[in-house]
Amino acid sequence: MNRLRSEPKTHPSVFIALMFAALIIAGGGIMQAICKNSQIQTERLIDQAETRIDQTRVKIRMVEVNTDELLDRFDMQERLKEAGSKLVPLSPADIEEVGPGLPAPEVASISDPP
Repeated sequence: MNRLRSEPKTHPSVFIALMFAALIIAGGGIMQAICKNSQIQTERLIDQAETRIDQTRVKIRMVEVNTDELLDRFDMQERLKEAGSKLVPLSPADIEEVGPGLPAPEVASISDPP
């Protein structure tokens, strides 16, 4: 009997502190999981935006290629011939250069009296 009394007893506040520490550690783990999930969602949104940007760049390039094909001089001449157009080719002598026009007259002018 004396042996049980001579052993030191653990104070109940130690157990309370251990439970409190376990709760803090569990809360920290939950917060880490929540933050990691939000980071993953943000990374997915960034990847989706980058994919859309890449797709848009490809579409822009395809529009540029199609525009270049439509504006190709020799292909345009062939399409006009096939369509039966009455347009005729011009020689460089037929082209007339036009310079800038005359300046527009002033609407109202203020002059000093003589």
